[in-house]
Amino acid sequence: MLYALTSCKDDEETTPIVIDNNDGSPCEGTPTIDFGGQIYHTVKIGDQCWMRENLNIGTMLHTSDTLKNNDTIEKYCYENKLANCDKYGGLYTWNELMNFVDSVPQGICPPTGGWHIPSDADWKILEGILDSLYAIGHTVWDTVGWRGSNAGGIMKKMGSEDWYYPNVGAKNTFGFSAVPGGIRYYQDNTFDKVLSTSYLWSSTKIGGSDAWFRLLSYGHADIKRNHTRTENAFSVRCIRN
Repeated sequence: MLYALTSCKDDEETTPIVIDNNDGSPCEGTPTIDFGGQIYHTVKIGDQCWMRENLNIGTMLHTSDTLKNNDTIEKYCYENKLANCDKYGGLYTWNELMNFVDSVPQGICPPTGGWHIPSDADWKILEGILDSLYAIGHTVWDTVGWRGSNAGGIMKKMGSEDWYYPNVGAKNTFGFSAVPGGIRYYQDNTFDKVLSTSYLWSSTKIGGSDAWFRLLSYGHADIKRNHTRTENAFSVRCIRN
């Protein structure tokens, strides 16, 4: 592990700032995936196999446009800059990430290899694997709001260039390498929360207009479970069957 030391005055303690990250262990037989002209890395966490990067597939639309049900995968990039999609992945409405088919969890994940959008249940399993206090199946994972002890921190990348300070609890122990890609609000088509928050969709719908998601914050080591309107645009990870 590499550190840089900073100090303000001679009588103050120096503060270590982590400047590298853990890439984790790749999934056996599939260390990388070439999808849509981009290379994604895999990471094995418990019995699950995840992509290490947020999905970044499709054609960028301006935030004033609507992602449509057509033959083209479409995405938003924070502040309408392709460089932000390269860094954080695309931002997708729920219908777009599901490829406008509610019942097929593959969505816009790679069509081969058994990849799919993680369900609410998939996220609960990951949380239980990572958290130091609450195991898989604990009732805490069924609740809404901030839950658990430190699973959120264990998911987050650690570098000061990745998240706002203080990035509470960031350890990236297993290489999940979550980055704060922010949100695109459907009400006024604006972007917000980059560098502070990672919003990650699930494939699980609740009611007629909402779907479950997970939220990681620079100010929390735990992880939030909630649901929101499917028109909001969040980041997406893929998990293998």
